Amino acid sequence: MPCIGEHAGARAGGMMKRTINVIALLYLSAMTGGAIAMNDSDNLWLSEVPPPKSAAATPPQNDDAQHQHHQLAAPVKGGSVQSAAAAATAGVRNHNHSGGTEVDGTGEVVDNTHSGSKRVWLRRGSAPLSSGYVGTGRDSETLTMLSLEGALPDAVMQSESGRLNAKIELPDMGFYNAYLTQSMVHGDMLHVQIAKAELLHGSCSSKAVDEEAVAKPIINANIPLELVREHYSNEGLFTRIVSGDKVNFLVMSYGKPVAGATVGMSTQNGWSSSKTSDEDGRVSFTMIRDYYTPWLEFKKYHKQTFLMTADLHVPDKVVSNGVVYGSAHYTSTLAGSYYPSPHDYRSYAWGLGIGLFVIVFGGVAIYLYRRRRLKPYKEVRIDDKA
Repeated sequence: MPCIGEHAGARAGGMMKRTINVIALLYLSAMTGGAIAMNDSDNLWLSEVPPPKSAAATPPQNDDAQHQHHQLAAPVKGGSVQSAAAAATAGVRNHNHSGGTEVDGTGEVVDNTHSGSKRVWLRRGSAPLSSGYVGTGRDSETLTMLSLEGALPDAVMQSESGRLNAKIELPDMGFYNAYLTQSMVHGDMLHVQIAKAELLHGSCSSKAVDEEAVAKPIINANIPLELVREHYSNEGLFTRIVSGDKVNFLVMSYGKPVAGATVGMSTQNGWSSSKTSDEDGRVSFTMIRDYYTPWLEFKKYHKQTFLMTADLHVPDKVVSNGVVYGSAHYTSTLAGSYYPSPHDYRSYAWGLGIGLFVIVFGGVAIYLYRRRRLKPYKEVRIDDKA
C-alpha cells in the first residue's frame, strides 16, 4: 500500500512537469516574437461592399499591449512608384457591361466597381462574409492614396455609427491604391497592419486612353509589406476575374519581392487556402467555383469578394520612426472580387436547350407513332342475298 509521501511526490512531479511545459511555451512565444498570440480575426482590411443597414458596428478591440497609431511615410512622387510585371498567363474577360453588381445583406444593389466615385469601409476579420464593419476608436483615419504617377492627396475616413468609411473621387481612368496603416507594440516587437484597396476607374469605351499603360499595377516602395495582384497582359480597364482563373500575387517589402511570406486566400463562401511566396515573391491561386444556385436564380454577374492576407515575421532588429525594436511582424491585406465563369451559365443554357429538345422530339415521336398505329374506320357491307 503506497504511503502518503509517495502520493505527495507524484503530485509534486506532475506540478513540476506542468511548470516546465508552461515555461517552454512562454520561451517559444518569446523566440517567435509573440507570433503565437496573433489572431487572423484581428486583421483589418478595406472593402467596397457597404454594410447591411441593420448591422451594428463592431466595437474596436482593446489591447493590453502598448498601442501606437501612426502612418508610415507617404510615398514621394516620382521615385517610389514601380510597375509590376504582368506575368500572369490566364485569360481575362473583358467588357463586363453590367459593371460590378453587388448585393448587400439587405438585398440592396450597389454598382460602382468601375465608377470614379468610390466608398471604402474598414472591416476586421479573416472571412469576407463574416468580417465586421469597425472603427479604430478614433473619429477619423487617413488613407494614403497612390497612382501610377505618384502620391495623391490623402483621403479621410470618417466614423459613422462607429464604422469608418471614406468617399474617394478618382480623377482619371486607371488603377489607384489606398493604404491604411496601424501599428502596435508587443513588448519589444513591432506589429504593423497595412490594409490596402486597389480601386479602378474604368470604362469599356475609353478609346482615348492607353489602357495598356494605365492598367499596370502599382507598387509602393515605402511600406514594409504589400500584396500586389499581377494584372493580366490584356487586362484593360473593364475586366473581371471569374471562377477557374489563375490569379498571381507578388509579396513586396519596400518595393522588393519577399520570399517565405505566408499568404492566405479566403472566398466569400468560406473556402480558404494558404501558400508560401517563392524566391520571386510570387504566389498563385485558382479561383474555385463556389456559386451554386438553381437555374432560375442564376446571375451571371453575381459578384463575390475574396480576401488576401500576407504575414511576414522579421526576427531581427528593425527601426521605425527612429525607434529600435527587437523584432517585427507585418500583416498586409488586399480584397478583390470575382464572378461566375461564363462556362457555368453556358452549361446551364446548353442543359436547358437539350432538355427542351428531348421533350419536343419525344412528343413528336410519340405523336407520329400513335398516328401510325391508328387504323382508319372502314365500313363493310354484307349482302345477305348473295
